[in-house]
Amino acid sequence: MRSQRLLSAFLLAFLALPALAQSDSIFSISIAPPTTPKDVQVRYILDGNAGLQKSSSVGKLDDTHIAVKAGANESAITSFKAIAYAPNCQFVTFSVDDLAASDRQGQFQCQQLPTVPLQGRADVSRFAGKDLQVEVLYVCNWAGQFFGIPAIAVSPFSLGKTHVATDGAFTAEIPDFASDPLWSSFSHNARLVFYMVDAQTGQRLGQLRVIGGASHAGSLKVGTSYPGEIVFSAR
Repeated sequence: MRSQRLLSAFLLAFLALPALAQSDSIFSISIAPPTTPKDVQVRYILDGNAGLQKSSSVGKLDDTHIAVKAGANESAITSFKAIAYAPNCQFVTFSVDDLAASDRQGQFQCQQLPTVPLQGRADVSRFAGKDLQVEVLYVCNWAGQFFGIPAIAVSPFSLGKTHVATDGAFTAEIPDFASDPLWSSFSHNARLVFYMVDAQTGQRLGQLRVIGGASHAGSLKVGTSYPGEIVFSAR
């Protein structure tokens, strides 16, 4: 059934793949400077006569474009939807119901968001001697609503990393997503997830879970502000 195919969707968003030929592209996105293709994270679906596309990819087309490639079933693809994000920018969405009638092009131009501070503290005793960072991820719970596939899940968007002091304290500047035009309709429906990272190697050392009333299954609901110091435990 079509609904079963949709629920089993597998979305790929790799931006560091080899260059793709324009003729192979289902959709290309021009990236307005100073943002570059490597800054932009994309989550998308392709749909058509053969059902939801599962083997698609995103790659660098040139220094100012990224392209969506469909794979073997390119001729069967009829529609395209995508969510694009770059750190501290507003979300950009693309929706094309009829690719045959479209020029198959879009633009990502960063509209900078202000930031709000989030102060946290974690027990870092188990990571003694390491230079630590906290990586913040945005879990896009609204993706299912936008794509029209309620049960779908997509990879989180990376908001960036921040330094951790020796006592475990850190301050992360979180984009003020309430200033994004999508806030009232979509982007408020999201969570923040935190990971402890080895700053030297980039390796994730463990997930940080929020302790106390602010916790949402160990994560933190995206809000308009984050008062006080949030306490985390390391898994």
